[in-house]
Amino acid sequence: MALRTGLYYPYVHLRDESWAKAAALYWRNLARVVPDGFPVRDRAVVRELNQGSGFLVDTDPRQAAEAVAPKFVAAVRDNAEALRDRFAVRGRALAEAAPRLAPTTRSLTGLYPQEVPGELQHAWEESGLATLDWSRNHRGAWVAVDPALAWAYKCAITHELARRTAFTPVTDQVDAHSATGDWTSARIADVLLDRAAPAVGHETAEARVAMMAVRCVLPADLGHVPVEKIIRLRTQYADEFVAFAAAVDAAAADVMEVAREVTDRAAFELHLQAAFDLHVAQPLEALRKAIHGLKMETVSTAFTIKPEATVSGAGLGMLFGGTATAVGAGIAFTALATRQAAARERDSLVASSPAGYLLRVEKELKPATVLRRAGRVVARTAGVGI
Repeated sequence: MALRTGLYYPYVHLRDESWAKAAALYWRNLARVVPDGFPVRDRAVVRELNQGSGFLVDTDPRQAAEAVAPKFVAAVRDNAEALRDRFAVRGRALAEAAPRLAPTTRSLTGLYPQEVPGELQHAWEESGLATLDWSRNHRGAWVAVDPALAWAYKCAITHELARRTAFTPVTDQVDAHSATGDWTSARIADVLLDRAAPAVGHETAEARVAMMAVRCVLPADLGHVPVEKIIRLRTQYADEFVAFAAAVDAAAADVMEVAREVTDRAAFELHLQAAFDLHVAQPLEALRKAIHGLKMETVSTAFTIKPEATVSGAGLGMLFGGTATAVGAGIAFTALATRQAAARERDSLVASSPAGYLLRVEKELKPATVLRRAGRVVARTAGVGI
């Protein structure tokens, strides 16, 4: 199973708490790019999730940044005037809030000093693409640059880190550049100057399928789901998760085989959806139907049992003083045995299905509706389990 550790980008802090919970239901670990000395200030939910399951792994980008920097220096050298026309920092200020990479703002973004090697910092400053900001004085000045330049740089570092670690880049930012692909100096210039063709998404197929699968069974109010439930699901259903991960791998492999040469994004999305349906959505629906049918059979068996078929019916009647008691006891014993057999068959179905893990997630996280709660009351009264 290839997908075990995701590599979050382009930020250090996870911006969306619901996304973080969803990611924790698939990724065993989520690595993130944290320069040495960076002041990490995670939100309470993220801290709780990490403390409870060791979810986050901080990764120092220094060596990756040193490998990427010469390519950015070359891109600046070969395209200085065009880049300066678009990304010059003169007359612009660093955003007062925490550094953001939204390309639509005119405010500058601060890159932490330990993630920008000196040669690149010098090249950017000399070309008018960066300025130093000491207002957040912490281990040196922040390197203030245009958000789009910072975003491309973060993606290039992420790609280099992914190459070195075999982690899979994943982001909660829908408009992020792809962190995959070879970030040569030519591609860097093409991306920054809008000369690069939009990414189709081949390299992110596995991560996309995984998150599509998890999200399809999550409640709309995931933000209100206690972190403890997420942690329990991460640890309690390892066997079902293995089968689910295999289905994700198979779906991604299908996409790569069929759509490797596809350059149209809309067409690629159709191939991705088809693979998801085949390997994830359809098995999940089939499992739901099988479990539902099993419950109906259990109810039917419990209510159609004949009193005379109970071996100990007459004897119990004599011992406890009446045929009604004997019949009731016989039905109760039969219903219990039926429920136990059904439970064993249900667990077998879940364990053998690639969608079993998803069904576990759905059952654990979705609150019972009034109808379901009422159904359980009726079933308990009748002596059967749902």
